[in-house]
Amino acid sequence: MSTSARKDRPGTARSASRSLRAHSALGASTVIAATLFAACGFKPNQLPPTTGTGGTSTIDGGATGGTTGSGGTGPKMGPTSLVLTPASATMTVSNTGPAQTQQYMLSGTLNGQTQDVTSQATFSVYPTGIVNIDNTGLATSTGMAGGKVTVTAAIGNQTATATLVVYYTFTGTDPGMTGMISGDPSTIFTTTNNDTTRSPQLVYPNDGVLFPPNITGIEIHFLPGSTSNTLFEVSLAGQIVTVNAFVRCTAPTGINGCIYTPDPSLWQAVSVGNAGQGPVSLTVRGTDDTGTSVGDSNPFHMQFAQDNIDGALYYWTTSGKSAVMRWDFSGSTQSAQAYLTPTNTGITCIGCHALALDGSKMVVSSNGQGDGRLLLWDVTNNKALQPYPLTQRSQFESWNADGSQFVGVFGDNQSTTKYAKAGPVNLMIFDGTTGAVTTTIDLMGARGDHPDWTKNADSTNTIVFTSADPTAPTSDQRPATGGIGYVQYDGAAWGPPQTLVPSVLGKNRYYPAISPDGNLVVYDESTCTAGTPTAGAAPDKSCDADTDATATMFITSLMNQGTPIALGNANGPGVADGTTTALTNSFPKWSPFVQKLSEQQNLMWLTFSSTRQYGLRAPPVPTSSDETPTGTLIWMVGINPGVGGADPSFTAFCLPFQDITTSNHIAQWAKFFLQIPG
Repeated sequence: MSTSARKDRPGTARSASRSLRAHSALGASTVIAATLFAACGFKPNQLPPTTGTGGTSTIDGGATGGTTGSGGTGPKMGPTSLVLTPASATMTVSNTGPAQTQQYMLSGTLNGQTQDVTSQATFSVYPTGIVNIDNTGLATSTGMAGGKVTVTAAIGNQTATATLVVYYTFTGTDPGMTGMISGDPSTIFTTTNNDTTRSPQLVYPNDGVLFPPNITGIEIHFLPGSTSNTLFEVSLAGQIVTVNAFVRCTAPTGINGCIYTPDPSLWQAVSVGNAGQGPVSLTVRGTDDTGTSVGDSNPFHMQFAQDNIDGALYYWTTSGKSAVMRWDFSGSTQSAQAYLTPTNTGITCIGCHALALDGSKMVVSSNGQGDGRLLLWDVTNNKALQPYPLTQRSQFESWNADGSQFVGVFGDNQSTTKYAKAGPVNLMIFDGTTGAVTTTIDLMGARGDHPDWTKNADSTNTIVFTSADPTAPTSDQRPATGGIGYVQYDGAAWGPPQTLVPSVLGKNRYYPAISPDGNLVVYDESTCTAGTPTAGAAPDKSCDADTDATATMFITSLMNQGTPIALGNANGPGVADGTTTALTNSFPKWSPFVQKLSEQQNLMWLTFSSTRQYGLRAPPVPTSSDETPTGTLIWMVGINPGVGGADPSFTAFCLPFQDITTSNHIAQWAKFFLQIPG
């Protein structure tokens, strides 16, 4: 199928009594990448022994005793409560300034009396890499990162916490460019005058984008402005962390402009330090090596979600040899890896696929239109779960919440050349282990296609599907005049088909997908640009649901069934797309998690395929230009479900781990990335 440095903030921190030697940018790069995401652990403090040499109670409850050592025989009692002070504090730190410190004191209540128990406690911080804390409760900045830090003090099983906000600014040459830039360029960029004849132009990432804080490999694309510009300052200014990196204009051969990938330590400092903290402003300033004058770009804005993105992503690449690729969002590899290929499956064309929610099983439709033979694959053991092919064919599938069943459809004529036919198509329920069809859901004359089964076990058991024109001779890959229907299970049987979004002549609505909370449905809508078809007519290429140029994503409520809303921000063009709005925004699929955008707002993620420009990089060339002259890449976008009737989408970003020379489609998610045997 054809996808300026931030002003110092007032703080309670003081300079360390002994100034630490300023960290070099390269040293920061090495340390922060290893420590910033490290988990912290608590080591229970051992209670001091009661020796009986005194006559007063100790914090562990030793009773009074004389010099004979008879004390300590009473029951040992820990503090009934712990209080860590200050409860909140701030530091203002830079990569070139002295270390800052914050002293913490732990108080404990014992028998109604408050005591200083700091010396009894074990201290820890999370996340690590921003400050270090010793056994006296003294926190010292590392000078390599900033962000919100939780400080924890523990005695036995009692704990107390405090919050430390470290405001951090990095100013210096990007570690990856230390050999290309000599000296300290910071003095060149001190002017606030903007010479607009030198102003660079930002191209990517697009204004208004949202990133997960753990995404890596993000590129910044810009046009240099004046040909006299040889030195640039890329500034990422957030509420807590700001990075001002000095760079040269570099780009691969054939790219007219500059592509800068921030050093991982700098990107992590910005993304983790500003996670859940609102907008980060991106600007680029350009000058020559003597600083004759400085031009500023217009700013773009981005945000970083509070929560990391987890799970596994499996997508289909169609350029070259067909394969299913996969990526672990919690892993450390730099690019997606081939998983199912003709080599390890014996199947020439690996097609549309569906993943069980836990990532343990996959079903794959093979060899395209008119075929649809199924491969049921055991991901846990990396082998076929049943002999290929299964008895029943299917072109599009989706698993239920527990992975025990999947739903499929097959309405094609079994032929390599004449695979379109008219007629109703019902939904088939397959056993997830044997691959046998156990139930057929009667759609009462409708033609079902593109089913998606809710993955939220706490919501109503629902399957949404494309309800195509049953009188039109079509294939499952290219349905006609689709609407969005659904069926629901009442605990005993599947109910009759119902309409969620009606069909309309001149439009095609298809590829529905249910959000992880079970409340929303995203789908595609294409517009027939070659004239309005009549009922019973096969669609033309402009609206046959097969990488249509006008494919546009809409979202609607499964529960309230209000007016669908176009995902304008997600669908919209970037700078490099100019006025082009027909960008083939197709195959939307949800991440399986409901996460946090901030403390007050939830967030869900979508992936989709698109022919849009990846900034200064052109989209790939497709294997076949039968449907579209341009290949697709996979893009990802955040959805804020709490915005009411407004567009809930941010702008999208191109997934950086995919091979951008191939055409990629249908990114399917699972909660877990399973390591294969061997």
